[in-house]
Amino acid sequence: MACTFSSLKYPGRAPDGDVLLRAFVGGSLQPQLFHDDDATMEKNVRDEVASLLGVIAPPVFSRIWRHPSSMPQYHIGHQARIQRIEAQLVKFPSLALAGSAYHGVGISDCVRTGEEAAERIVSQIKQLQN
Repeated sequence: MACTFSSLKYPGRAPDGDVLLRAFVGGSLQPQLFHDDDATMEKNVRDEVASLLGVIAPPVFSRIWRHPSSMPQYHIGHQARIQRIEAQLVKFPSLALAGSAYHGVGISDCVRTGEEAAERIVSQIKQLQN
């Protein structure tokens, strides 16, 4: 479903020269994968990472945690809906939107949209002061 480079987003999560990947399996499109045993799940993830990134070396370590129904997923048409909402923001220059409801549910997505919203508001305040 997804793979994140945790050690790139959060320095210090892996020793120098190593990368920490976090894979998400299943989701609403492939819920049956969530029920694979650990060995099968790890093999499938490793095969997928190899096909996408060319990584064939065995992992230094692997851990599997199962959190059913824990990854929110947007409905079909979400991006178009958000584009319509953001187009309306032009009418409200002192309003900025941030959070998981818009452009990603991960912590880093939320931080990024929060920073962008703050920058928009600060820019608006500076314009009003001039």
